[in-house]
Amino acid sequence: MIQVKYFGIIAEAAKRDSEDIGEENVTLSKILSDLSSRHNLGEYNFQIAVNRKIVSNYSDQKLSNGDEIAFLPPFSGG
Repeated sequence: MIQVKYFGIIAEAAKRDSEDIGEENVTLSKILSDLSSRHNLGEYNFQIAVNRKIVSNYSDQKLSNGDEIAFLPPFSGG
């Protein structure tokens, strides 16, 4: 399983804090596309972290059983 976590406004839009994806050996871009469509996330800005590391180029990144994806909204410092 791949665990997906949502934070802030992204969690509100998805109406959940987390979910598990049963697919294995899938690309991050495919999961991102599927989840964005399912939860209407296209209008939001967010970053993606895989296994707690921010990912900027994820088009071909493969995911495996046990990986964690996090949808992170923009943060502002203070």
